Amino acid sequence: MKSTIVTVGAVTYAIKLQKLLLRNGIRTQIIKVGSPEDNTGCTHGVEIKDENWLDAVFVMRENEISYKVYYG
Repeated sequence: MKSTIVTVGAVTYAIKLQKLLLRNGIRTQIIKVGSPEDNTGCTHGVEIKDENWLDAVFVMRENEISYKVYYG
């Protein structure tokens, strides 16, 4: 399955987002993206399966979660 990664900054925000999405029936996985070498710093993201993408966007917007889509 294809997936999309959204970054939210610190791992604590990724955990909170993961819990919020799970409460709405959307399973995700937390991953570390970026590195100090590529000048993006250490950022954490949440991997969302494409089949759940629109539902996840709705939940994030409804809860005013700011995120960026990660294009690795």
